[in-house]
Amino acid sequence: MSELPERTALYRLYSPKSALLYVGISSYPDERFKQHAGDKAWWHHVARHEIVWLDSREEALKAEAEAMAEERPLYNGYHHLGRGWPQKARKYDDTAERAAVRDGMRSALGRGDYKPGALLQGAPVGRQFGVSPLTAHHALSELAREGILVKRHQYFAVPK
Repeated sequence: MSELPERTALYRLYSPKSALLYVGISSYPDERFKQHAGDKAWWHHVARHEIVWLDSREEALKAEAEAMAEERPLYNGYHHLGRGWPQKARKYDDTAERAAVRDGMRSALGRGDYKPGALLQGAPVGRQFGVSPLTAHHALSELAREGILVKRHQYFAVPK
């Protein structure tokens, strides 16, 4: 008895102004979106997604390559398609957003918004400041390097 091909989703992620940000494939797109939310600095710009289910992974890979070549998503690049890909992957510049989180956290700490020993994580801080969890994590790391926070495994702590 032969195994059936795995159905695979081709998904497109769009900004609030309908700019195509990213094209990808996954058998479990909702799980993949959670991964992207944690590791893509541009994730907070995703306003909507479209999913098309295809009958096999091979079919999805072909459709993904065609979509990237024809539609030119902002954050896909040659790392997906090889040297012949004419567009370099665009790196999202979160420098200003990291600075805003650092400044906002300094102000919040100065006002006493966080008690000594409070644990901070990228995802909730990212939601608070309207940035991705990755961007917030980087900002918290920078504050820890400055001695304003203490790094504790996956968390950051307000010094006691």
